[in-house]
This record gives sequence, structure tokens and C-alpha cells, in this order.
Amino acid sequence: MIKRKLVMLTAVFATASLLMVSCGSKKDPEPAPVEDTVDNTATDSIDDTTSGNETTTDTSDSTGGIEGIWNSIDSLRDDAIKAGADKAAPDAFKAAEDEYNRLKNGNASEEELLALKARYAALKAFADAKAKKEKIDSLGLASYNQKVYDEGSNLIAELDENKNISSAEFSSKAGAANASMTAVLETGLRTKAREVRGEAVAAQKKANSVKCFVSRKAEYETFVNAFKSGDQNFVTKNPEGALEKYTKAKDGFENLYTEVSAARAKAQAAIEEAKKRVAASEGTAVQADIDKPLGNEPVEGIEAEDTKLLEEDDYTQAASAEVDLSDEAVPAEDLVEKVENGINATLDALEAK
Repeated sequence: MIKRKLVMLTAVFATASLLMVSCGSKKDPEPAPVEDTVDNTATDSIDDTTSGNETTTDTSDSTGGIEGIWNSIDSLRDDAIKAGADKAAPDAFKAAEDEYNRLKNGNASEEELLALKARYAALKAFADAKAKKEKIDSLGLASYNQKVYDEGSNLIAELDENKNISSAEFSSKAGAANASMTAVLETGLRTKAREVRGEAVAAQKKANSVKCFVSRKAEYETFVNAFKSGDQNFVTKNPEGALEKYTKAKDGFENLYTEVSAARAKAQAAIEEAKKRVAASEGTAVQADIDKPLGNEPVEGIEAEDTKLLEEDDYTQAASAEVDLSDEAVPAEDLVEKVENGINATLDALEAK
């Protein structure tokens, strides 16, 4: 019996211990503090992975057979046109269009249709590769993955120059060029966004040093919000959007610092100039006192301290002008007459004086 109780107690204690460990390992998340300044925390927690920004079309032959392949071809053809394939590879695009029209008006085999499908997919890939290269060049991102950039650029140049390349080779090299430019763009955007984020933080500190958050509060808050939006874009795997927002914040803070610093410098210069003028005036007065001290002698145009400038007024003769309305109610016409008499008496007294 005792042994049975010990076993039961041991089980209870073990269960309790597990519950305590479980409870102790979980904490309610604390809300992040809301700040009006840029968060200068390290970006190590930001996910380095990026999601593809391209919209891919489902080219599976969902309806099956020839009809399904045609649906895929039409979809890929639209994508290629939207990507600008007609401008990126005009000769190859025209050849694909000629083949499209020929097969559309005749009895096409499945093999021919699959080849046409691959051709439009390659045209889209080539147009995408060229567009990405243009963006990489405009943002100066090639150096972040130079080797892969050079490989992709060489493939693009080869496809531009070689007009007699086979469809299969065009397709292979267009896909490789697009993959290279995608890798360079993603690496470059992530790295560049991190760099510009650091520059934005430094620019904000400079803006803070001249109190832009007070003198230009509304604009300052706009750039703070742009920075926070950049962080949001980065963690949601949109490095291009993050770079745009970080750049806006950096440029904004730098402009604020430049403008406010210039205004403060101008105001300080005015203060210093005023101080110089005051000091010069004080020096002139001191020198004049040394050269021609006033002393105790009378100065023409300045009266003596005890000089009586005006005679004292005597209002005794105007005492009869005072009107007392508190004794009795006087009819209006009598009141007017009484006031007039008082005024006249005052005037007579002044004239007699």
C-alpha cells in the first residue's frame, strides 16, 4: 500500500515539474516601443532571402491535347509581348510570330506546338534578362556580383549579335542570361538596401544635431515614416521597395540638415555682427567720456536737476463746477442747466488765471 502511494506521488511530482517547465518557457511578447526617430538597430534579424518579383504564368496544358498546348502558347505569347520581347529581340520575335500564324492556320503537330511554346518562353526570358540588366546598370549593382553579371552580359550580347542561332540554343542561353541577371539583381538590391539604410541612420543623426525634429517637424516625421516603410519592405522580401524608401529617408534627412544648418549659420552670423556693433558703440562712448568728460558743469540744453519746468495747477476756482447727483433727483432740463453752469464757471476761472 505504501509503495503504491509513493509511485502515485512520484507521478504527481513529475507532472507538476513538466507543467512548471512548460509554463516557464513561454512569455507574452512585449509590444515594441513606438518611437519618432529612426531605429538604429542592427539589421541582422532581417531575412536575407528574397521572393521572386516576377509573375509567372501557369503554362501547364490544363485542358490536355492540342487545345491545351495552344492555351499555353497564347498565354506565353501574351507574357512575352508584355515583357517587351518584340523590342528586345525583334528578329527572333518576328520569326516566332510567323511560325505562330502558320501553325494557327494549318494542322500543327504536337511537336511543332511544343517548339513554338518553348520559343515564346525563351523570348520572355530574354526580354526579362535585358530589363534586369538595365535596372542593375541604373542602380550600380553589378559590382555586388561581378562575375555572374559578366557571364549574363556576355550571353545577352551573344544573342543580340548572332542572328542565325537555333531556337534550342536561343532558349538555353536566354534562360541562363535571365537566371544570371536575377541573381545579380537580388544580391545587389539586398546589399545596397543595407548600405543605404546605414546612410539614412547617419543622416538622421546629423539632422537631430541641429534639432530638425523641432524646426521642421512635419518633414522630419515624413522621412522617419519612409525609413520605417523601408524596414517593412525589407522584412517582407521586397529589397527594391526597401531601397527606394531608405533612399528617400537618407536624402530627406541630408537636405534638412543642410538647410537648417545654413539657416542657423546665417542667424549666428547676424548675432555676431550685432555684438560687434554693440561693442563698437560702447567703445565710442567710453572714448568720448575720456576725451570730453561732462563733469558737474551745466550743459546747454539740459536743465538742472531741481529745475521747475511747469507751474503747479490751481483748481480751487473750479470747485463750483463739481456736480453732486446724490442728494436729490433733478429733472433732466435742470440737470443740463446745472452742468452747463458748472462748465461755464470752470472756463471763466481758467480765463481769469
